Amino acid sequence: MMTLNAEKRDMSVKAKKLRREGYVPGSLCGKDLKEPVALKISEFEAERFMRKNMKGSRTVLQVGDQKYNAIVKDVDYNPLLKRIMFIDFQLLVAGEKISTTAQVVLLNEGLAKGSVDEEISEIHYKADPADIVEKVYIDFEKLGDKKCVKVKDIKELMNDKIELITSEDATIVDITEGSQYVEEDETAEGEAEAVAAS
Repeated sequence: MMTLNAEKRDMSVKAKKLRREGYVPGSLCGKDLKEPVALKISEFEAERFMRKNMKGSRTVLQVGDQKYNAIVKDVDYNPLLKRIMFIDFQLLVAGEKISTTAQVVLLNEGLAKGSVDEEISEIHYKADPADIVEKVYIDFEKLGDKKCVKVKDIKELMNDKIELITSEDATIVDITEGSQYVEEDETAEGEAEAVAAS
């Protein structure tokens, strides 16, 4: 679990000004807090943190002398500016279930026997902090002839400690046969036409 340094934010300073000064605004909320904690995080630290983490990742937030066990609840990212605009954290409390997401990670996609259609990239669920699953992996090298992977196929999520919000029958990935062969056929036809023309 990675530690992220943050500072309490002065709410009289607008977010736009904070960003100009090299900070990413953020907030920490949770039932055990009297009120949400407004944060500011060095843009360098925020980018370094998000390169290794994502929505649903656990972290230790170091705010001054105080440490908080938290989870990344949401990240507002501007793809045009290629900048993190805001990060929301939620306090983790033992024995208190929270709503969060497991990110889907595809492995060895080049070994898939056909065209891969990823229908969902994250799975929503509720769990106690001790049972959080940050990532689930689909390894195409191990799928064999399987053409469809559903949420219920992910063993880590199918237990009484995980309360699924995403339907267990939801399709994560579909593998469609034929697309790679169509491309080969078109190439062969093009070569035949070139030979005939010569």
